[in-house]
Amino acid sequence: MVVWRSLRVKLVLVYTLLILFAVELIGAYFVRALTTSLIHNQSEAAKSQAQLMATLVGPQLEHASKQQLSSAVTAVLQSVPQFLNGTVYLLNADGYVLYTSAGGALVGQKRTDSEATQVLIHHQDTVAIRFDPVASQHVLVVAVPIYQRAKFTGVLEYVTSIQPTYDTIRQVTSIFYTGSGFVLVLTIVLGIVLSRALTRPVLEVTRQARVMAAGDFSKRVTPSSNDEFGDLVVAINHLAEELDEALSMNRSEQERLRAIITSMSDGVIVLDSKLDILFMNHSAAQMLGITSKETWNKVDVLNLEEMAGEALTGDCMRIRVVGEEIYHITLTRVQRREQTDGFVAVVRDVTEQERLNQARREFVSNVSHELRTPLTSVKSYIEALRDLGDDEKDMRDNFLQVIAQETDRMVRLTRDLLQLSGLDRGQTYNLHQSIGLTDLLLQVQQRFQLQAERQGLEFTVVAPDDDDVFIVGNRDMVNRILDNLLSNAMKYTPAEGHISVSTRVFRDRVIVSVKDDGIGIPKEDLPRVFERFYRVDKGRSRRLGGTGLGLALAREMVERMDGTIAIMSEPEQGTQVNVTFVRDEGVEKAR
Repeated sequence: MVVWRSLRVKLVLVYTLLILFAVELIGAYFVRALTTSLIHNQSEAAKSQAQLMATLVGPQLEHASKQQLSSAVTAVLQSVPQFLNGTVYLLNADGYVLYTSAGGALVGQKRTDSEATQVLIHHQDTVAIRFDPVASQHVLVVAVPIYQRAKFTGVLEYVTSIQPTYDTIRQVTSIFYTGSGFVLVLTIVLGIVLSRALTRPVLEVTRQARVMAAGDFSKRVTPSSNDEFGDLVVAINHLAEELDEALSMNRSEQERLRAIITSMSDGVIVLDSKLDILFMNHSAAQMLGITSKETWNKVDVLNLEEMAGEALTGDCMRIRVVGEEIYHITLTRVQRREQTDGFVAVVRDVTEQERLNQARREFVSNVSHELRTPLTSVKSYIEALRDLGDDEKDMRDNFLQVIAQETDRMVRLTRDLLQLSGLDRGQTYNLHQSIGLTDLLLQVQQRFQLQAERQGLEFTVVAPDDDDVFIVGNRDMVNRILDNLLSNAMKYTPAEGHISVSTRVFRDRVIVSVKDDGIGIPKEDLPRVFERFYRVDKGRSRRLGGTGLGLALAREMVERMDGTIAIMSEPEQGTQVNVTFVRDEGVEKAR
């Protein structure tokens, strides 16, 4: 079946059939015309001979007796030798043989062949061709009437062989068809050559199309002519150039799109119509802990199959909680020819955002609570003051003192909030001041020594032996950090307790430690002590005037100065806070 589909075979076959039909048609016409011409000429010649013989032997029928007729006719016929090539029958008007050159055995018998009978009946010339099975040859039979003085006196029948004519026709036919066969073979050869010449550009274009279908657009076909096939080759070359350029642009766009998708912070998962994963960017794999294609089944935790049904009518959005992580998922259908070709899932990790929102809500709630408590107290005491008489001076002084304390508490809270807000907004501070550590600790001791004596606490500050030790940072921030730490230590250390400040100096850093032997912090609360508004003992902390922002503010300031802060504590044994500062190794001293 493949052979018959070839254009080359079709061209050769059609070309050969057309030539064969033409040759056969011409040959048949030629053979028929030749046969008719030869038979007609020989028939006319035989008829002329028969008429001449009838004219010559006619008088013999009238004057010769039956005994002399045979010798008289023979003498007449022998005088004309060309008449002796065939057999002559001489019949009387009744159809009986009077003479024959074939032998005397037939003389006196009635001649019943159709040609003689027709002449006897119609008195007209008759010509016919018969095949003699005895001699295995074709014979020409001519029968003519004999008239003597306008009277029908008999019939002369002349029978001669025309087999040589048929043999000649057969030879001519054989020669013709042999030549036709040679011409046909030559036609087939020329047809093959011609078909190859005609189909070569088509085959080259076909090969080029297959190469293009395989993705190679670099090859070109050389035009071999200026005809329609040449135009086809030029068009294919132009098509290859256009496709190569279009696919190059498409590949570039795909690479850019892949690079964008790969570098996106959001996870992107591409699925086919059966929800089998085709592609996943690095962010999605990192979110779900996927390390290889063998672990792609971890995507099942997102339950995308449930979302696919809804995504058929529009984008489907869901929130999924996986462990401690919270993901926002958008599933979109991909269509091609109005059919679902697949889905694209965009996964966004909103865990931190949710935590921030929760922290923001807690922050607002804590601030509201922290402000509401002292405001409520102030309002209550102000209302009580209005009801006091002039003689209740001591009571009034106590109420005013409480109002002042609550006001100071709100001032501290507001100040800490403003400080934290400035740090969160990235407020600019001079963080490269060079601060002398010995002077810093001496000032700290002076600020807290009197308060420690009033509370009955033993307060010691151990400065470094080297007075040339400096740290890098912001002086106000460093003082604020140490003040918060010492204030906490004095709040939670009972009378007769001990609070100490010590230092350890290293080549590139300095560690300042604040240690007390107060009530300590439970182990389960240690990880959260640096959270804003977090208190270990909320009631006692609020009663002692704490805002829950001191350690959070201290950590923010320390980290802003590229330092670290760590806390160690045991309940009823005390607490130690270590603050690490960057040591100044060459900055100009600013005292």
